[in-house]
Amino acid sequence: MATKKRWLIVAAAAAVLVTMTGCTRGAAPAPAADDGELAERTIIFAHIAPENHPYHAAAEKFKELVEEQSEGAITVELYPGAQLGGERDINESILEGSVHVGIGAGALSSLSPIVNLFELPFLINGQEHLADIIGSDALDPVEDKLGETGFQVLDWLSTGDSAIQTVDRAVTTPEDLQGLKLRVIENPALIDAMQALGASPTPLPLTEVFTSIQTGVVDGTTMDWTSIVSLSLHELFTHSTSPDIPFLAEPRPVIVSADFWEGLNDSERDVISSAMEEAAAAERAEFVAAQEKAVTATRDSGVTFADIDEAAFMAALEPVWQKWADELDAQDVLNRINELR
Repeated sequence: MATKKRWLIVAAAAAVLVTMTGCTRGAAPAPAADDGELAERTIIFAHIAPENHPYHAAAEKFKELVEEQSEGAITVELYPGAQLGGERDINESILEGSVHVGIGAGALSSLSPIVNLFELPFLINGQEHLADIIGSDALDPVEDKLGETGFQVLDWLSTGDSAIQTVDRAVTTPEDLQGLKLRVIENPALIDAMQALGASPTPLPLTEVFTSIQTGVVDGTTMDWTSIVSLSLHELFTHSTSPDIPFLAEPRPVIVSADFWEGLNDSERDVISSAMEEAAAAERAEFVAAQEKAVTATRDSGVTFADIDEAAFMAALEPVWQKWADELDAQDVLNRINELR
């Protein structure tokens, strides 16, 4: 995987620099000397998803593998369900050092704007397309730009496919979204895209979505199928766009701080990297299986699925894709994503 190769190259380069100069430039500490020993340490892994979500299954698998491969020298503490704060709080805590591992989502854009690209609706055409993107070099420039803001990417998770779910209105064209208050994650690209479609996007934390729909604060949401079922949201709405054409599918980086990563020795990095590589692959596979069950559960609950006019949505959104690619200097990433479609 490109991520693992990159940190090996970085570690080797840093080692050469230390040998030649006796010090490293910048604020980040140099990598620890690799004596083959695994120091006793505790890793804090925090995320906002509930315990029945595939994110947490990945976190549990990571914990299991790290503790097994380190023979107990490294322990992992898990904090799901926003116990340590929302997305923005966790991202900032990673950079500050009080949290070590997190999952970058929409709020990460405030620290590293490049991830805005993944919040553009219809850009990634479902889980097969997403798997091809993760397995290619398409995300290398994204990882580089995340590195510039202090983050190291361990691997990439899936969020599954999202749809547009509403309380009392079928959505088949952008015209059907006019004036609808839809809950979205906190992300400027997604908000921009929803406004281009005529909707009224309303950013809300995951923990407030159920009550906000129930009380009429919003008219619906744009969420992945697994989250819909895990949060029992399918009990509240009556319409959804069809799963056949995903509204949104996005890769989510598993992140640590560059300072934390560079403070580990090679043996520690290898344990953490290989554990996350296996855990992330398992999460992506689990998301596919869990999504199929969630779609069935949603349909069985009485929700009506509507086929969308894909051409109409694409006509409205392709200019938004290009706008953000230009703004983020990410034309190369956009081109690779489209080439892999």
